[in-house]
Amino acid sequence: RESGSSVSWQHGSGRDVLTAANTMAVDLEGYQRAWRLRHAADDGLMLQVFGEELPELQKANPALIDVARSYFPHLTSSTYEALAREPDNLKVEKDRCEREMEQLAVQNYSAFIGSAEVTQGVKQEMSSIRTHLQEMAETLEPTQDTIAELQSKAAGLSVRRQALRKVLAQHTAVLELLELPQLLDACVRNQMYEESLELLAFCNSLLQAHEARGEEIAVLSGIKEQVAVQRANLKDALASQLKTDIHLPACVRIVGFLRRVQRHSEDELRQLFIEHRSKFLESHKQQVELLRHSRGSVGTALRNAADLLRTHVYDIGTQYKALFPQDDGPLSVWLNSQVMWLVSLLRHHVLPPSTAAAKASQGSAKIDAAQLTTVLRQCVHASSTLKRLGGHFFGAVASIFEARMEQHCRDMLDAALLNFHSELGRYDWVPSTAMAGSAPESGWLHPQALELTRHRPLAVLANDIVQVFNELRQCTLYGLR
Repeated sequence: RESGSSVSWQHGSGRDVLTAANTMAVDLEGYQRAWRLRHAADDGLMLQVFGEELPELQKANPALIDVARSYFPHLTSSTYEALAREPDNLKVEKDRCEREMEQLAVQNYSAFIGSAEVTQGVKQEMSSIRTHLQEMAETLEPTQDTIAELQSKAAGLSVRRQALRKVLAQHTAVLELLELPQLLDACVRNQMYEESLELLAFCNSLLQAHEARGEEIAVLSGIKEQVAVQRANLKDALASQLKTDIHLPACVRIVGFLRRVQRHSEDELRQLFIEHRSKFLESHKQQVELLRHSRGSVGTALRNAADLLRTHVYDIGTQYKALFPQDDGPLSVWLNSQVMWLVSLLRHHVLPPSTAAAKASQGSAKIDAAQLTTVLRQCVHASSTLKRLGGHFFGAVASIFEARMEQHCRDMLDAALLNFHSELGRYDWVPSTAMAGSAPESGWLHPQALELTRHRPLAVLANDIVQVFNELRQCTLYGLR
C-alpha cells in the first residue's frame, strides 16, 4: 500500500507541475499582449498631447519624452478624485524635493564649494591651455610648409631608396652592363673583331628592348652613347687594316666585319675599300717619288713604279673583284688613275723633250738603252698582268719608248757625224798601216771595207755607227723600223 501511495503521489506532483507551467505560459502571453496594447495606447496618447511636434521633441529632448511616457499611464489609470488631487500632490512633492535639496546642500555645501573651486580652476586651466595651444599653433604654423616639404622629400627619398634597393639586387647585371663599353674598347684594341661584333649585337638587342618600353633610363642612355663611340672605333680600326699590306683572305674577313657593323651601304663600302687601299698604295708611290727626284735613280724609280702596278695594284684589283663581283665601276676609275700615274712618269722622264728649255730641265734624267729596256720589260709585264683586270696599257706607252729610242739613236748619230767632221779637220790623209794586206773573212762585208777603215775618220765613224746599232739592238721596237 505504501508503494502504491508513493507512486500515486508522484503522478499527482507531475500533474501539478504541468498545470503550473501552462498557467505561467498563459500569463506571459497575456502580459506581452497587455504591454503591446499599453505601448500602442501610450504612443497614441503622446501623439494627442504633443501633436506633430512629437518627432522633433524625441530628437531634441528625449528625457522629457521618457518622463511623459512613464507618467501618462499613472494619469490615465487614476480616478476623477485622484486627478483632482494630483496638482496638490505634485505641489507637495515639489516642496518635499526642494527641502531635500536644501538639506542636501546644507549637508554637502563644502563639497559643492570644492567642486565649484575645482571647476573654476579647471576653467582657468582650460583657458590657459587654450591660450598656449593657440600660441603653439601660431609658432608651429611656419613649420607646416617645412613639414610638407620634408614629407615630399621623404617620399622622393623613399622612391629613390626603393630604386637603389632594386639596383643593389641587380648589382651584378648592372655592373656587367656598365663594363660593356670598356670590354668593347679592349676587344677593338686587341683586334678581337669577332668578339666585338658579338658584343655589339648584344648591346643592340638590349637597347632596342629598352627603346621599345619607352622608358628613360640615364644609365642605358649613357651606355648607348658609349656603344656608338665604340662602334665608330671598331669601324675605324677595321678600315685602318685596309691601309696595310694584307692579302685576299684578310680582306675578305675585314670586309665581312664591316658589313656586320652595318654602318655602310654596299656602294659606300666599295668606296671605302678603294679609298683605304689607295692610301696603302700611296705610301709606295711616295717612295717612288722620292727615288725619281734623286740623281741617277730615275731608271730604278720607273722600274719600281711599273712593278708597283704589276704587284700591289693587281692585288688590290683582284681583291676588289673577289669582294664586289657585281660592280666594277669604281675599280675601273681607280685602275685608270693608277695607269695614268705611270704614264705621266714615263712622259716626264722617258719622252724626249721638244724644246731646249725642256731639255735643260730634263738634263738630270739620263737613261741609256739598257735602263730603257729594263723599264720597257717591266711595263710589258705590268700591262700583261693588269690585262686580266681590263687594264692593258702597253699600247699607250709604246710610242713613248719608241720616241725615246729614236731620239737616243739620233743623238748618237749626230754625235758620230760631229766627231767625223772633227776627225776630218785633223786628218793628214796618210792611211794607217795596221790593216794593210788583210782581207775580210765575212762574205757580207765589202772587199774594200777594211781598206777604207785604214783612214782614221772613217774608222771612227764606223765605230760610232756600230755603237748606235748596239744600243738599238738592246731596245729594238717595231715602230723604229
